Amino acid sequence: MQFSRILPTGNALQKFNRSGIWFGAASVVFRARLSTLLKLPHKVEFELAAPTSRVVIPKDDPIKPNLQHLNGLGLRWRQSPKTVLIVKKPQDVASDQALIEVSNWLKETYKTNIIIEPHIKEEVQKQIPYAIVFSKDEIPHLQNVVDFVVTLGGDGSILHVSSLFNKHVPPLISFSMGRLGFLLPFKLSHFKKELGRLMNGSVTVLERSRLQCRFVLKDENQVKWNGTSTDIVHVANEVNVHRGVFPNLTSINCYVDGLFLTNGIADGLIVATPTGSTAYSLSAGGPIVHPSIEGLLLTPICPRSLSFRPVLLHSLSVLTLSLHHSSRSMAQVSLDGREACSLNYGESIEVTKSAYPLLSVNRDTGGKDWTHDINHLLKWNQNFSASHSINSSEE
Repeated sequence: MQFSRILPTGNALQKFNRSGIWFGAASVVFRARLSTLLKLPHKVEFELAAPTSRVVIPKDDPIKPNLQHLNGLGLRWRQSPKTVLIVKKPQDVASDQALIEVSNWLKETYKTNIIIEPHIKEEVQKQIPYAIVFSKDEIPHLQNVVDFVVTLGGDGSILHVSSLFNKHVPPLISFSMGRLGFLLPFKLSHFKKELGRLMNGSVTVLERSRLQCRFVLKDENQVKWNGTSTDIVHVANEVNVHRGVFPNLTSINCYVDGLFLTNGIADGLIVATPTGSTAYSLSAGGPIVHPSIEGLLLTPICPRSLSFRPVLLHSLSVLTLSLHHSSRSMAQVSLDGREACSLNYGESIEVTKSAYPLLSVNRDTGGKDWTHDINHLLKWNQNFSASHSINSSEE
């Protein structure tokens, strides 16, 4: 097996250590917790490569298939992972118990450092006293120490993980404890087997593309993301520019690579990733797009024109959205379901494919996850007959 790529780790640890975060009236408890996080080892490097393919390619065939589309990419650690971030569904008793069980097993079996979020109940924290709790101010430092992430919950848990890492996202393994779980490949009852495979580097990952959103706003208008003002945010599902609380349709100019595409008069416009194509965009009439396809999906929400249909743009496209002068009110901007800011006249959003994808651990099914999930979870193209079977390709 030829391993082709090593993900960079950067030098953000040193920058964070010298960033002056110690100023102000920080509490002694916060200082102690922060110093604990800073003492963790730097994250372990890993390599990604196309796994051995069973596909036979004729030697005269000039078209070489992209193996990422078929089986994902094989993951191999340079060293054994040392630090794990566990994210759970909030205010849920079942995920509380799962957090305790998974944390204890990882600690006892692999001696890993466990990081959890501050919203975890105090009585749960007491049962895993070795766990390190991080605060909002420490979020930028997570990408320097976390080797991989475990989610215990629904699809929203994955979106939350994406919001915590505004650049490189560690490999992510998800266990379903939500209502739908379209993005969650594993059952909680299998966590020992699947986490063991991940720790040993015997898994494949799917690169789920994200969107980079760059905001060009006036001075008084800012994007608050995880308690910090920023002009760049990376999202996993979609950017939604909508009318918000205002009763009038929005009027939004759309430019692709600097060229005028259209003026969208609608309740709003969605720019989605292929992963996000099965979320809000799908409800708005957009197509289902395979997650390995690279592109930007533009979907209108209740457009005035019946001919305004969704369009899939090239992955290298630069899509710019701005409020048209005829719009009767400002627009609101949501990122992965979270309100980010308002969009006023003279302001714009530049959306491109992010350089930092989500690395989602796959089931070992030879690339059959997607077809299974759109049939069994989304109930795609199923009629009202009780006798309809999704297990037969001949019906």
